Amino acid sequence: MSRKRTSSSQSDLLDMYLSELAVFIKDLAPESRVEISYAQYEDEDAHVSIYLPATAGEDEVRRVETALGERCNDILVDAGLFIIGAVCD
Repeated sequence: MSRKRTSSSQSDLLDMYLSELAVFIKDLAPESRVEISYAQYEDEDAHVSIYLPATAGEDEVRRVETALGERCNDILVDAGLFIIGAVCD
């Protein structure tokens, strides 16, 4: 498993977007738990895992999944950072 080399500025940019994404998710679903991983298996730059409360219904899960996916896509287009986001059980 090889990691991509990133410059300090790329790393700072990634950290900024991950922080922004964590705040975005906490605003969207305040009771959620957000985990960030810098593990790189292929082309991704980071992973964001969201754990909603057990009481979250299907509509809430779908709403968070959609918003997370759209924001990760925006970050990819705007900054070229490939962040994989997932709502986990």
